[in-house]
Amino acid sequence: MTEQLKKHGFNLCLLLAIGLAIAFPQPASIGGLLHAEFLTKVGVTLIFFLLGLSIPSAQLGKGYKPVRLHGFVLIWNYVGFPLVTGGLLLVLGQFIADDFRLGFWLLAIMPTTIASAVTFTDLAAGATSNAIFAAVLSNVLSVLIVPIVAMCLLSVQTGVTIELTPLLIKIFLLILLPLLVGQVFQKFTIRVATAIAPIRKPLSSAIILFIVHAAFAQSVESNALSQYALGDFMGISIFTVILLLLVNALVWWSCRFFKYSRAQGIAAFYCASQKSLATGLPLAVMILAATPTLGDSALLVIPMILYHPLQLVLAGIVNSQLGAKSNAASMQ
Repeated sequence: MTEQLKKHGFNLCLLLAIGLAIAFPQPASIGGLLHAEFLTKVGVTLIFFLLGLSIPSAQLGKGYKPVRLHGFVLIWNYVGFPLVTGGLLLVLGQFIADDFRLGFWLLAIMPTTIASAVTFTDLAAGATSNAIFAAVLSNVLSVLIVPIVAMCLLSVQTGVTIELTPLLIKIFLLILLPLLVGQVFQKFTIRVATAIAPIRKPLSSAIILFIVHAAFAQSVESNALSQYALGDFMGISIFTVILLLLVNALVWWSCRFFKYSRAQGIAAFYCASQKSLATGLPLAVMILAATPTLGDSALLVIPMILYHPLQLVLAGIVNSQLGAKSNAASMQ
């Protein structure tokens, strides 16, 4: 029981943060000293500073080959996933509300995970160094790729003209600069960086929980959530499951098509099929803050919040199968 709570602790806390926002929205939605918007910006900056502090620079040189594997991951992260999402929306989009459709587009262009993709790769006896390089490359490039692609997609979808330069300046100051400072800090203060490393994940998780809580609290106060029935949320949940299964099946098939080694194929699969909440949510918050006319922020990030725990469950199932095959092969 304790092991299960640790394994799913973040997802349970995510549900608790949303529940508290719905039941008690006032503390996070009202200004004052605990102004949610200001704290969100500070939190985003801190997340990316900690990410820069934790990126394993020494291991990156070990995993950059083969280059085509990293191209495969990036294409799936920023081209393949959006194409699958767009195709599925063409077929089932009439059953999804406008805000949620935009939310799925935001999900589609986010980078891969770092921690879970690397962990699952390692557990399945995959090429861990390749997974580290691919995941870090996807997340670093996301700082530039995601805002540009998001502006293009959202402009096409909504017809709203979006100013890209102010957003890129904000992204640079709140995301890219802290990321670079974290990397410099790591190189010149190794002992301090090592000491901070154990608290990086829980601190980043706590910041994400606050961002989610604040977004939902503001949505409750503005009555944005009340316009949707339970059936609407059931519909996007089913859509998320279908999208997850379809993307994972296509990524798995394409890994086999390109005939990577078993270890490289495992790394490519996990890095290409997953989406990061830790990086994606702060990026989405910054994009939505720059374009308030697009809709309610809590509604737009719901697909991302739904996809996160579901991908971990599916990855765990796949991982148990890969682990079993690996053990069987080692005994022969």
